[in-house]
Amino acid sequence: MSELGARLKQARMEKGYSLEDLQEITKIQKRYLAAIEEGKFGIMPGTFYVRAFIKQYAEAVDLDADEMLAMYKAEAPEPLITGDSAGMSAPTMRRTSMRRAGKAAEAMPKVILALFIVVAIGIVWFLKANQAADTEPAEEINETESTVQVEQVGPEDAEDAAPAEDADPAEEEAAEEAEEPAETEEPAEPEAALAVDRTEGENTFYNLSGTDKASITLNGKGRSWISVTDNTGKQYLSKSLENGQTETIEAQGVQWLRFRIGYVPGVEITVNGSPLTYAVPGTDRVTQNIIIQLGAAQ
Repeated sequence: MSELGARLKQARMEKGYSLEDLQEITKIQKRYLAAIEEGKFGIMPGTFYVRAFIKQYAEAVDLDADEMLAMYKAEAPEPLITGDSAGMSAPTMRRTSMRRAGKAAEAMPKVILALFIVVAIGIVWFLKANQAADTEPAEEINETESTVQVEQVGPEDAEDAAPAEDADPAEEEAAEEAEEPAETEEPAEPEAALAVDRTEGENTFYNLSGTDKASITLNGKGRSWISVTDNTGKQYLSKSLENGQTETIEAQGVQWLRFRIGYVPGVEITVNGSPLTYAVPGTDRVTQNIIIQLGAAQ
C-alpha cells in the first residue's frame, strides 16, 4: 500500500465510512476506490480519471485534494517525452512510410500488366473454344451425308410401283353404294299437346303431353297479382303484372307448374306457343290456380 493510499484509507476509517458508503458519496466504483488505497493505478481507465478520483476521494474524507495529488505525482510520475526522441521518431516513421508507398507505386504497373495479360489469355482461349464448338457439328453433318446410299429401283420394283389399271366405272359405283351405310330414319318427336284434365274449385289441371319442357308466356291485359311455383317448391315469379307487361317462364324436368292468378281477365297465358283457354271463364271465377302437368299421358 502506498503512502497516498494509507492516508486516504485512514481518513475514510476515521469518518466511519466503508467503501460502499464512499461509493455512494463519490459515485466512484468501489473497485477503483480500493485500487487507489492499494496504489494499483494500472487498472484505472486513464491518468485523467486517476487524478479526478483521488481529488473526489480526498474531498469526501476532508483531506487537502492538492496535497493528495502532489503525493500521487511523487509516487507515480508521468513519463516525459524528450525533444530528441520526439524529433527523431517522427521523421523516421515518415521516411519508412514514404519508402513503402514508393515500393507499392513501383509494383502497381507490374500488377496491372500481369492482370491484363491474364485477361487477354482468357479471352483468346474462350474464342478458340467457341470456334471449335461451331465447327464440330458441321464435320458430323458432312460425315452423315457421305454415308447416305441411293437405292436403285429394279424392273420388279417398277412393276410393283406401277399404278393399277383403270377400273370399270359401273363397278366402282356399285362398290361405293355397298360401302355406304344405310341411312337410319330418326324417330319423329311426339308433338306437344295441352288439354284440360279436371277442375276442382279454384284449381284447374292441364296436361302438357309429349314433352317435359315448357315455355310459358304471361301477357298483362290488366293489373293482376301472379305467382309461379313448381312441385319442388321453386318460385319462378311473384309480382303484380301490369297491363302491357310480359313475363316468360322456362321449366324442364319438373312434374307440374302452379300459376296463382289474382285477376284472371288481366292475364293471358301462352304455353309452348299455343294460347291457354281458361276452362273456367274469368267472369265466373276471378281468382284461379292453373296447374300444368308436364309429360303427362305420353
